[in-house]
Amino acid sequence: MSKTSYTNATTTSEVPNDDDEIINWEEEAIAIIKDVSPHVASIDISRQLPNNESKVYLNVRTIEGQDFSVQVSSIGFRVVGNAFDTIDADKEEINEDEEEMVYETPYALLDKISPRYVESFGNQLCKQLLSVQQMRTQFNEEDEEGVEDEDDCN
Repeated sequence: MSKTSYTNATTTSEVPNDDDEIINWEEEAIAIIKDVSPHVASIDISRQLPNNESKVYLNVRTIEGQDFSVQVSSIGFRVVGNAFDTIDADKEEINEDEEEMVYETPYALLDKISPRYVESFGNQLCKQLLSVQQMRTQFNEEDEEGVEDEDDCN
């Protein structure tokens, strides 16, 4: 499974000035949801919190059953509430002490808030590697059968 770079993954072609690109946070959230959904109990875009052109909020339930509201913006990913559709009073604005609690990727955030995330991600990776190995074995067997068939023709 490849890890996607989100902040540059879904930009629009609308450019207000030559240096800025507008990020469609709704599309960004959909890509994140698709990517991490196998490793959480549930994840969805919050319809209660104020999503806008600079950020989007996700409701995340970890495999362990813990609920979080996560803000996704150009600065990264951060937990803003310990329940769905909530922003804790002390999480409304980022302060200097909290900068370390902002994560560059959803994987880094999940690694911090969900101990079983790493296990889930590792299991999926093992399944994918096993599938590739089985395909290679099957391909090699078919290739060898093709060589035997050619020998029969001569």
